[in-house]
Amino acid sequence: MHSIDLTRQPQSNPIGILNLIANYLEENSFDACTVFEHFGIQREDLKNNLLPISLQTQGSIFQAVEALTGCDHLGLVIGKKAQFSNIGPLRFLVLNAATMRDAMQSLFQYGSMWYRGQKLDLKEDDGYARICMHIDGDIPRKEQYQTAYLVAMVSIIELILGKSWRPALVRISYPKPKCAHLYEKAFGCPVWFSQSQHEILFPQEQLDQKRAGHDHQLDQFLRQHLSELQSHDRVDLIGQICKIIEELLPHRSCNIERVAEYFSIHRFTLYRYLNKYQTSFEALLEATRKKIAAELLKNKKLMIIEVANQVGYDDQANFTRAFKRWYGITPGRWRRMNLHA
Repeated sequence: MHSIDLTRQPQSNPIGILNLIANYLEENSFDACTVFEHFGIQREDLKNNLLPISLQTQGSIFQAVEALTGCDHLGLVIGKKAQFSNIGPLRFLVLNAATMRDAMQSLFQYGSMWYRGQKLDLKEDDGYARICMHIDGDIPRKEQYQTAYLVAMVSIIELILGKSWRPALVRISYPKPKCAHLYEKAFGCPVWFSQSQHEILFPQEQLDQKRAGHDHQLDQFLRQHLSELQSHDRVDLIGQICKIIEELLPHRSCNIERVAEYFSIHRFTLYRYLNKYQTSFEALLEATRKKIAAELLKNKKLMIIEVANQVGYDDQANFTRAFKRWYGITPGRWRRMNLHA
């Protein structure tokens, strides 16, 4: 698999979660460094809590730790250890929210900058609110990670509504384990297993309870800052996809399936990401071909057919038609005009 810059992967988490796993391993007399080094991760890497790590790698580490320790409820253990420190300035926006609804909406809106590839929904029906958690794709042990996230979500809500808050019900997608009593102890409520998805339920009225100490000016400042970060995040993702397209074009094997494979996700997931940013794979492919073609034509040592091949065309005629669509003239004429300009 091609090595991808983890800061731009569509499915990734802050590496800080591995600190929680490291603490658990060391508490149980296992060497965390040995486990992490197998996945190319050094202890030094863990000092930057917000450094992204792919969900695929994280899932594989979960799997390895379960096999090493024999723990069948690792998600529960890690979730209980979670601190609200892996989401940068979003922590302050959530804790300053006027209501729990505002806090959850902010968490869902901006949290994807750090937690990518995980879908959180807030649903309301029959007097209850439900926070639903889902991860796309074939990620190892993703059900355990979803459990960890739900436990951490309970801790976040406690910070918003008070330490005495507890959900009314928790639903877990996998079968009931032997240690089911530990789940009810951790969540402080009934837990149902073999459900359609992971979710937390609580009274709907709690969403709009007013919170003391809300600072409107701080709220506006933090939202502006996070919106600017989100804008930069978009540029990073699009830039990485274009770079992969550029690498694949000379091999004439550039399609959305291949690009999605580089990110370890399904093509439909990539389509959804691009749609979120108001673009498409076809638009990025066209823009990348257009840019590279002009750059290569400035090299007079390259024949037109060689330029065509470099941008993914098998024959010069198809390349010429595309080039005329982009620039309004043939590649030969464009070259003459620009080399003598």
